[in-house]
Amino acid sequence: MPGTITEQHAEAVTVKTNGPIEIRELTGAERTVALYASDMPKGRRSTFTSEQYGQWIVQGAKRLGEAEMRRRALYLRGWRVLDMHGLVTAQVQARHEQRFPEGRRLIRSDKGGSLTISVYGMTKTALARNGKVALDGDCPCDGTGWIMLWNDDPDMSSEIMCPVHRRAEIDAFNRARRAGA
Repeated sequence: MPGTITEQHAEAVTVKTNGPIEIRELTGAERTVALYASDMPKGRRSTFTSEQYGQWIVQGAKRLGEAEMRRRALYLRGWRVLDMHGLVTAQVQARHEQRFPEGRRLIRSDKGGSLTISVYGMTKTALARNGKVALDGDCPCDGTGWIMLWNDDPDMSSEIMCPVHRRAEIDAFNRARRAGA
């Protein structure tokens, strides 16, 4: 859905989209990004209905536009994958904090987005996009797909597959392991 900018505010840009936003067509990270960009309240109240979350997701998706929302979602997933493994570089962390300066809001957006997955579900195309990642900065593997883990004892040093650049191989290994278990 290509869009054109129709309004510009000090903190937000509203993008006109061509057609309705289907929540089922959005990945978990896209829902999180849309909620973060929406007018979801910042207060402590956390008991919102799934319909309220759905309205905020649509609002945030329209505000960002499809391309920007998906770009931010890919970067969020990339940061998350590196963070899970303790591999976030300073450059990736700085850009993540620039994109999502309110950490608590991001956590609340993530929880709200997760809730909507169980309520609205996800289409097959959204599921296919759901695990994709991208980085906005240097990857610890420098694009080689391998990360060296050094230890004081050289015999204890090892190399691991990059969770960003070797994602498909890691996922295939995990699927095969679960199927054999």
